[in-house]
Amino acid sequence: MIYVCIPYFVVIALAFCFQRSLMYHPAPAADLSVEMIGPISQESDGKDVQIETPDGDLLQGWHVRRARSEDVSDPAPLLIYFPGNAGNRSHRVHDVREFCAAGFDVLFFDYRGFGGSTGSPSEAKLTADARLVWKYARETLRYEEHCIVLFGESLGGAVVLSLWGTEPSNHPHPAAVVLNSTFAYMPDVVQWHYPHFPLRYLVLDRWPSGDRIARVQCPITLFHGTSDEIVPVSQSHVLVSKAANARLIELPGVTHNNVPMGSLRTQLERIALQVAENSVTQQAAADE
Repeated sequence: MIYVCIPYFVVIALAFCFQRSLMYHPAPAADLSVEMIGPISQESDGKDVQIETPDGDLLQGWHVRRARSEDVSDPAPLLIYFPGNAGNRSHRVHDVREFCAAGFDVLFFDYRGFGGSTGSPSEAKLTADARLVWKYARETLRYEEHCIVLFGESLGGAVVLSLWGTEPSNHPHPAAVVLNSTFAYMPDVVQWHYPHFPLRYLVLDRWPSGDRIARVQCPITLFHGTSDEIVPVSQSHVLVSKAANARLIELPGVTHNNVPMGSLRTQLERIALQVAENSVTQQAAADE
């Protein structure tokens, strides 16, 4: 019993103490400016942007504008990209190119501790930062709500849905939400990985997306690989069951880190076109 119980409880204690190190895998970088990375797309113009948080940290990111005509009525849908739990924005340049090619401008910040952003990540901090990014898109970049699409990848899906974790009066009203390989409840994913340990009860950052998604009023599209070895596809089934306006597109044989963004292009192009058309309609109605 001694030789079994002591190692068992040591593993539980270590997992509890280092859980955020297991959950978040930042890759800090001194300089991720657009000039250092090079052109993101030949048909887009990128610039460095930053947000200072109320507690003194600095979020670093990019705002990439796709090429458009000089006509002021030319719609400019914005995709706000919330990535997964590892790396930094330099590792997602290809994804940003795909978003631009699908017809979007892109706004993309590294989480705290990732890339050039300062601080350390936690659910409370990333949730607060998501609201700052939304506010930045609306008030600084001046995009209308009906021109914004939120895209969350893996952990980023939980960050997106955290925008609906506050009072209804503070909920955003984007044109659409797109979730890729994300989860409904972090404790369920932890239990799936470690079924013989009671770690689900010790998770600090619980990310209850399954509760939050029911509050989202815009259309929701979910993508998930059927062979996902990190977040089982059953998690997306849970999310879809919680929201009346959600649909799931399963990607046969695709694993967690091998979702080809190009395979999502058709759906993203459809969403971008719909957002642009709705923008023109609403602008015409406002002019009348």
